[in-house]
Amino acid sequence: KIRELMKYASMPGVVSLAGGLPDPANFPFDEVKSIINKWDDKKVVHAMQYGSTQGYPPLIDILTKRMLDKKNINMGGQSLIITTGGQQSIFLLSRIFVDPDDVIIVEEPSFIGAMAAFLSNSANLAGVPLEDDGVNIDALEKKLKELKDNGKKVKFFYTIPNFQNPAGVTMSQAKRKALYDLAVKYELVIVEDDPYGDLYFTENEDNYKPIKSLGNDAEIIYISSFSKILCPGFRLGWMVADDIIIDKVGLAKQSADACSSSFGQVIAYDYLESNLIDNYLTKMRKVYREKKEFMLKNIVENIPKEVTSTNPEGGFFLYLNLPEGLSADSVFKKSFEEKVAFVTGEPFHVDSKEGDRHIRLSYSNPTKEEMSTGIRVIGKSIKNLLNDL
Repeated sequence: KIRELMKYASMPGVVSLAGGLPDPANFPFDEVKSIINKWDDKKVVHAMQYGSTQGYPPLIDILTKRMLDKKNINMGGQSLIITTGGQQSIFLLSRIFVDPDDVIIVEEPSFIGAMAAFLSNSANLAGVPLEDDGVNIDALEKKLKELKDNGKKVKFFYTIPNFQNPAGVTMSQAKRKALYDLAVKYELVIVEDDPYGDLYFTENEDNYKPIKSLGNDAEIIYISSFSKILCPGFRLGWMVADDIIIDKVGLAKQSADACSSSFGQVIAYDYLESNLIDNYLTKMRKVYREKKEFMLKNIVENIPKEVTSTNPEGGFFLYLNLPEGLSADSVFKKSFEEKVAFVTGEPFHVDSKEGDRHIRLSYSNPTKEEMSTGIRVIGKSIKNLLNDL
């Protein structure tokens, strides 16, 4: 379904609010050029030769330090591995953890790329409702008990705590602590996916500290990516977990791609080491905050009040909730008649019926002009369909 929607979204002349792509007008291309131009012969060889499966050692070292300094993650007994994007981290974890018919619990809704990876490794998915401040902890505990009583093996709980894809909501620090305690109580492994965590719009960055920063008494696997904070074209991510888990991920990675891009890793190291990243993040927080506010303003002006929207504190997405009886699929078809595309909620939900009442909109990639056009058309489509109900 999502491939089909993205195919429509990429057609010539279509205004797309669909893909979760970074803003192409602000890629740090000049910084990358200046990095490469300073390389000596030794660095050129590191960049253009095969590298170790675990990653370029200086990049591992500087990311390990950043996890401690910026994310408050205790690296005692933990290792870090470089992966080919966050998606590979998710896939490799599925590969090493999942036996056929094991259960992975996900937020409802959740990231389609993760769910596809889990399903491709023969997992069964169980959804737990997402609330305005993150996953419903009581519902998660109830689901854990229910699955255990039915003899089902839960391999892990997958969460995106910061500016969740697709819903745009953020898990409160109180819920992170409750989730951590639940993981300790039930020996539940948590996979914490945090690609957007540095792209917050508020002043209080402590609101977005990882669940993993609460300690290592629970088995928490932390995943992040350079795709949103440098560029997705390098296909670079990283994973932090217990030494034993990282060893197993490394073995699985050897048979997948041997090593991630050496070229991208050497650039990423210099990008971090020269502090270019922090200037870029400061700039992009402002860019994305302004784009989000512009999209919300257009929603208020053009979309009927029966439709509600999340108001993300960071990241790339907001989620529209349609009134009872209105289908996201019908809104898409109506909007596409005027060459406007977006992603309907259904692919992000374990329960697809619930998903058909949602629309994901991305403000990260489109221009303001495209957002204005797109929201106006979507609003008109919704009004026409509401009148027909």
